Order: sequence, then C-alpha cells, then structure tokens
Amino acid sequence: MKLKSGLLFLALFSFMACSGPEGEDSVITKMLTDTTLPPANGGILDVLVVCDDAMWQGDVGSALEEHFIGMVYGLPQPEPRFTLRQVNNEEFSDLLQRSRYIFLVSAETDSAEFLYEKDKWARGQLVVHMSAADEVSLSRAIKSSRKAIGDRIESLERDRLMAKITPLTLKEYPEFFNKHGLKLEIPKDFGVSVAEEDVVVYWKTTTRSDNGLLIYVGDLPAEGSIIGNEIIPLRDSLTKLYVPGEREGSYMVTETLIKPQFNTIEFEGHFAIEARGLWRTVGDIMGGPFVSYTIYDEEKGRMIYIESFILAPQKKKRKSLFELEALVRSLELL
Repeated sequence: MKLKSGLLFLALFSFMACSGPEGEDSVITKMLTDTTLPPANGGILDVLVVCDDAMWQGDVGSALEEHFIGMVYGLPQPEPRFTLRQVNNEEFSDLLQRSRYIFLVSAETDSAEFLYEKDKWARGQLVVHMSAADEVSLSRAIKSSRKAIGDRIESLERDRLMAKITPLTLKEYPEFFNKHGLKLEIPKDFGVSVAEEDVVVYWKTTTRSDNGLLIYVGDLPAEGSIIGNEIIPLRDSLTKLYVPGEREGSYMVTETLIKPQFNTIEFEGHFAIEARGLWRTVGDIMGGPFVSYTIYDEEKGRMIYIESFILAPQKKKRKSLFELEALVRSLELL
C-alpha cells in the first residue's frame, strides 16, 4: 500500500495500598474494590489538576505547564505533551473524581511530598498527591520531579493502550518474526505491504490518516558507529525502497530542515536510540511525523530498527502518534 492524499527532589515514590497484611482479607478487599469502583475516564494523556485558582495562576501552575504542556518535538503543528485541565477544590465533583490521571496540589505539609495512589476513586486511576510547606517550595519540588511523574504516566498509558490492543491482534505473521526471534502484537486493522527476509512494513488506512510500521533487522554496526548520525541514512535507504508515495517514482525521506531529535534509552534491556522528527516525500507534497527506535543487540550481533509514521493532513497527530509509539515500544526480543 502507498502513502495517502510535564532544589527539592522527589520525597516519596510509592503506591498507597491497603494497610492490612497480605492474605485472605486483603485479597477480598481488592476484589471488592475492583468490582465496585467505576472505570476511570479521560482521553490519552489527559491530566486533571486540582488546586486553588491563585496557585494555578502563580509559580506552581507555571512549573506544571512548563513541562506537561511543553510542545512535543517532531510534530508539524504545535501540540502539548499532555492535556492539562485545572479545577479548584469546590469544582472537584464526583464525576471529575473518575478522571484517569489526577494531580491533587496543596501547600500544607512541612516538607515536599509526592505520593502516588492507585485506584482511589476509579479503576485504572493514578492520583498524584503534591504538597509542600509553601508555594515556593512546592514549585521547586515540582520542577525536580515532574519528568519522573510524566514518564510514569506515559508508561501507564502505554500499558493501558496495549491492554486494549492485545485481544484484537493479527493471527498470522510473516516468517520474518520467527526468523529474527521478535514478537509484536500488531492490531488486526493493519495490513502487511512488505514482507521480506529482513524487513516488514504494515499499514493502517482510515478516513482520517495513514499509519505505518516498519521493522528492519541487520548486522550490528562496527564499534564506534552507534551514533545518531548513522540512523537517518539507514532510515532513508529503507523508506526509499519500501515506502513509496502516491505518485509514480515518489518515496519517503527524512525532513532535514527541522533536524530529528535523538535520545538514548533502554529497550528490552538493550541500549537503544530514540529518534523523533518529520518526513517528507520526494516527488510529492506529503509529510508528517515519525518516531523510531534503533536497538543494539550485542548478544546476538544484530541491530533492530523499528519506527512508526503518520500521514494525517490538517489533523492533530500527538495522540495518534503516541498510540503507535505504545505499539512499537511493545516489541519483544525473544
């Protein structure tokens, strides 16, 4: 198929749980909680902030906005990393208590505390209690811990999305996966367009967008060449061959006017490089965002390149790209 026209560090990182001992009583309590609580609601990476209006309009609100409403790199239109909505305590109704991710913000304690509480008012919910002695201390503590909080929410959100995808995956996969010892639960609304010995490409086409997945396995690069500058030439060579455009002779390449952003991460216990950027089409006028992971499997002497990309003209893409990122991050190296 072709292309289509969020000074003081985190004081406490723990889930608040049942206070009783592990045993029959706690199991029964958990079972009752699971069945009596309503399901959490909210969109992808939606966060409800509960705090006084004055606090939100001051340094505390700014500290939250600087990270959680910061723009996602590599999107053609500016879009925030999270969607934040603020309400004061009087507006925090029973319905809002069912939100999936909630920040309860206050200046009441002698020291900075950040407590994680799971399933407080709804199943699948995470409540983050943020408190300090005063607003200055609280804003400093938020700046120190907001990345860890954001990363945790993103991880939970990826798990949630994959739990929805897993029951609806393809039943048959190309021999590529068995040969290379890889497992990826691909939704059944994706269709394979390329299935060769060392590369596969999948597509999902809807009325709103075209979504692509590309996976390639090759030899581990020579020592010293594991750097971001080597990734884009590899990507362009793959997309030129396997991701044609709608027009005859057109194909996908990486947009160089806005350079891709690289980050080192751990992927399935292996060193990996994450790349985010934009793509365009040679011989056509299409373009969009992509996110890729280059995984270096030294034990088996191989490199795995996996990426997702989107074509969705005039549409917001942050949530769709995050869904694809969750799918890509679920790749298992067997």
